[in-house]
Parts: sequence; structure tokens; C-alpha cells
Amino acid sequence: MEFILIFLHNFWELSMMIGFYVLIGLIFVGVIHLYISEDWIKKHLGSQSKYSALKGALYGIPLPLCSCGVIPLASSLRQKGASKKAVTSFYITTPMTGIDSIIATYGVFGLPMAIIRVISSFISGIIAGSLTKESYDDIQEENKPCCSSSDCCSTNKTEQENKLKKAYNYAMHEVFSDLAKPMFYGLILATLFLLLIPNNGVEFLNDNLFVSYVLIFLVALPLYVCSISAIPIALSMLALGVSPGVAFIFLAAAPATNIITAGIIKKILGNDVLIVYLISIILVTVSFALMIDFVFPKEWFTYTVGSLESESKSVLDICGAIIFLAIMFYFVIKQWSVYKKV
Repeated sequence: MEFILIFLHNFWELSMMIGFYVLIGLIFVGVIHLYISEDWIKKHLGSQSKYSALKGALYGIPLPLCSCGVIPLASSLRQKGASKKAVTSFYITTPMTGIDSIIATYGVFGLPMAIIRVISSFISGIIAGSLTKESYDDIQEENKPCCSSSDCCSTNKTEQENKLKKAYNYAMHEVFSDLAKPMFYGLILATLFLLLIPNNGVEFLNDNLFVSYVLIFLVALPLYVCSISAIPIALSMLALGVSPGVAFIFLAAAPATNIITAGIIKKILGNDVLIVYLISIILVTVSFALMIDFVFPKEWFTYTVGSLESESKSVLDICGAIIFLAIMFYFVIKQWSVYKKV
């Protein structure tokens, strides 16, 4: 019984830490969707250019798509003639960041971690895209008019649709509905991490940083976490006293290095691109982790279990957590009920 109470307490504390910022991120997601549609991305990336890697990395950073959500968009870009360089860099930065996770990272960890997360994602995308060898024989050009989504061809109905409603529907029913279950599982894993990892385990990780870096990649590989659901897990690591560099590796790399993503990249872009993709992410992420652990000021990343519990929570934190949990559980229960019917 005591274990359950502590579990629920930590689950609630973590929810208060991230809930408000997730909601703020969703607001920005809805606004961005009004002005940056998938078809806009296809228009700007669906062609060959010497700046393909740079454009793919830049356009991927703000998009709130998880590693599975980016699959159909990246596939479509490739079919429309986008270079391997653009698609590869886009495939890295999109699941690693997103405007919602950037805002949540800033709110939970502070500005330094948010900036480093974006920069590492951008550099990984640029390196991977630049090192990708181009081939044009497998590009399937499509010259069909773009009418695959409701945002593509305007009709009287879409022109008259209320913008606020459109932004809300996209943020909630397309983005957060997909993120709800990974977010729920992420919170559970983070809470269990706080409860089950012994102090000597934390000491071992901190005393053997390079081993810890490898272990975090191995842990991330079988897990499906999106950029925002990785936040509570990384937060629980910092709260326990795990090296901030180790927590950063999971925060930055886990959304883009899981088995599902790797398999799709291999299928769409080939083995050579997959190797470049993984090596770029690993090298850049580890480089920034080393800087976090040994170069940057430690006070930028200090977090303890005590601060998780003792830090005063505002009304916004409490209300944000309640609304966040209510919406998350609504979509999770809805998805479970659909699976049961099937």
C-alpha cells in the first residue's frame, strides 16, 4: 500500500512539473499548423537543392511529430523527389525536437538544456544529411496535384472554418491524441525509475559515465518514446542524481533511435543511410553529453529528488497538471476501448 501511495505521489509531482508546459506547447502546435502545413513542407523540401540537408534540418525542428508520425510525411517527401540528404536530416530533427517538446524542455529543465537539445538535433541532422550519398534511381517522381490532406486544396468549407477550432482540433485530436499513450507510459517509467533505482545504482552510473552512455542508448533502442514523453524519464534521472549528460542522451537521442524508426529508415533510405543516421546521432549526442558533464556550469543542470518534492507549486502548475492528466487519460482510455472492440 505504501508503495502505491508513493508511486501516485511521484506521478502527481512529475505531472505538475510538465503538465502546464505541455499545454502551452500544444497551443503553439495549433498556431504553427495554421501557417505551416505538411503540403508547405513538401513544397519546400520536395526538390533537389545544394542546401537540402540544411533545409531538412531547419524545417524538421519545430514540427510536433513523433518518430512514427514523421514516417508518412518523410515517405511522401521522398516520393515527391526530395533528396536523401533532405529526408535524412528531416528524419532526425523532427522526432528529436518539436515546438511542444522545446517549450516543455525549457519549462522543466531550463533554457540551457532546451537550447542544447535543439542545437544537438540540428547538428546531427546537418551531419547525417551532408554525409548521405545521393542516388536518384529510386526516387519516384509524382506530378499529381496535391490534394492528400484537408489543408491542401481550398474549398469554401475550409476557407470559412474557424481558425481557433482548426488549431484546437489539430493540437488535440491529431497531435496530443497520438502522444497521449507514449506520454502516459513515459510518466509510469519515470515514476518507477524514481522508486526502483537504488542509490548504489546511481553511484555506479555516475562513476562509469562512458558505460552509462552506452547503457542509455541500449535502453532507448527497444523503447518507443516521443520527444515530449522522454522529458519525465530524463527528469526522473536528474532528480535521482544521475549525471545530467546521461539524462540528456536519453532526452535527445531516445526519440530518434528506437527500433521502429531504424527499421523504417532502412526500408525507405537504405542501410548506408541508416548507419550514417545512427552514427551522427550517437556522436553528436555523446559530444554534448560530455560538455554537459565536464564543460558547462553544473548549476545549469542541477536537480535532486528533494527539489522535486519541496519546490513550491503554483496554481498554474496544479491546474495545468489536472487539465493535462484529464486530457491524457481521456485519449488513453479512448484508444484502449477501440482496441478492445477490434
